[in-house]
Amino acid sequence: MKFSKAYILTWALVLFAVPLAAQMDSAHAKHCSLATLNGSFGFYAQAMVVTQPPVQIVTTGIITYDGKGNLSGESMNNVDGSGGMPDSFTGTYTVYPDCTLSGQHTSPAGETLHYVGTITGSGILQEIHFVVTDPGVVAYGTDKRIPPGGCSLASLKGSYALFGQGTVTAYTPPALIAHAGVLSYDGRGKFAGKDTIALNGTTVPDTFTGTYTVTADCTVSVEIFSTAVGVVHELGRVTGDGKSREVHLIVTDPGFMVVEATRKQ
Repeated sequence: MKFSKAYILTWALVLFAVPLAAQMDSAHAKHCSLATLNGSFGFYAQAMVVTQPPVQIVTTGIITYDGKGNLSGESMNNVDGSGGMPDSFTGTYTVYPDCTLSGQHTSPAGETLHYVGTITGSGILQEIHFVVTDPGVVAYGTDKRIPPGGCSLASLKGSYALFGQGTVTAYTPPALIAHAGVLSYDGRGKFAGKDTIALNGTTVPDTFTGTYTVTADCTVSVEIFSTAVGVVHELGRVTGDGKSREVHLIVTDPGFMVVEATRKQ
């Protein structure tokens, strides 16, 4: 069988390109270092401490990586529906070339948590997804980049999708709850919206209004006036920018173990 020079040249290029592409992919995959994590992130997490009975925890906060292996942060924790309890921590972290990481942080009370995770994205879209590795704890969470220029009331303006889930521990027995809807922030400290609430398998229509404050470090405090569940207070962080902007919150009132998010539409 006779082959043309063009045919032979084409296949030579293909055979050369395949290992070269594999090498490029391999090189591209290994590009992370301590400096990859440098700046502040809003985080939210859910945990279960495996005791009898089990203890549930929802938490939100801010964590700052210095690009050199050190971290610090603050959190608001709701343990078994007891209400919001503030905490702080310091620690260290390691970033590996394949963009996985490990770290630990210790609170002033001496409690230390260890975790591993993965880094995705870059710039304002950078995220960290992590799990806690300590015995007796099942916990997972996400860090999302906080706007580097800080935040204000005007950071939240326009239409957002709303969704959340958790447990109402004030009921006996506790009731599962989830909801989804829409709301609009006015950029001046007020919002209004509507959602559908699923409570232990029964759906309830809901409308609500509320007020919010935003601090320079992108902390959001919310008071909601709901036709279905009354007055609810929440705390969280603004993350992202433009279409990627989100707010992740936890309910800080006793009797609730709920995490939720609003995301720019």
